Amino acid sequence: MSPTMFPTTHATWLVDRVEHAPSEARAHVLERYFQPLCAYARASANLRALGEPAELVNAFFAARFADDAYLARWISSGIPLRRWLANGLVMHARNTLLAARRRAEHGGSVDPKELDEARAQRVDHETNALLALERAWAVRTVTEAHERVRTELQAEGRGAWWELFRLHTLHGMGYAQAAPIVGVAATSASSVHRQVVDRLRAALVSILERDGIRPDEIDGELAFMQDLLGSS
Repeated sequence: MSPTMFPTTHATWLVDRVEHAPSEARAHVLERYFQPLCAYARASANLRALGEPAELVNAFFAARFADDAYLARWISSGIPLRRWLANGLVMHARNTLLAARRRAEHGGSVDPKELDEARAQRVDHETNALLALERAWAVRTVTEAHERVRTELQAEGRGAWWELFRLHTLHGMGYAQAAPIVGVAATSASSVHRQVVDRLRAALVSILERDGIRPDEIDGELAFMQDLLGSS
């Protein structure tokens, strides 16, 4: 695989793994995107009719990951990985239905070239399904960032910092009430909270960059996640 296939603006961990350790890249994508794709399938009237979401997503990954170049094509597509996978899931479902229809009409096996008809069709996403995908992805990403920062702070002996953040941000408790509960000086509460927020943003940036989001798209993705989770 030629290095020229991978633009320098995409020189992230996942892109490197796609080129040098494809099995590791596939495992990462499966772990990160299985649940968001299940959420997509669950919210899609078209895909729900095909069976259990987990079975459909497993079959999709099995089919696509049999092609070593599948993730390399994502890199050259220029679209977010979650959208690329959602497109692939819809096309996989179309191909499955088309193959079943061909077998029912003509019997025997189906020439893979006949499935090009499904691949060539435009991918139209149901609004609810796409929103479910985006929200599940955002929740998965934010949860990972929270867990990373919480673990780091506890390892540094600063578990009280996380507890202050949790009480203030997640439970709406004022600094004056939360600070004495966790053992942080009230005069330092605002500064401590700000440092935790900064760490969380850095963790989110790291996770997004690892998954192939370009540096110039990071701020937009962060704002998008905030809007998604704020409206859920």
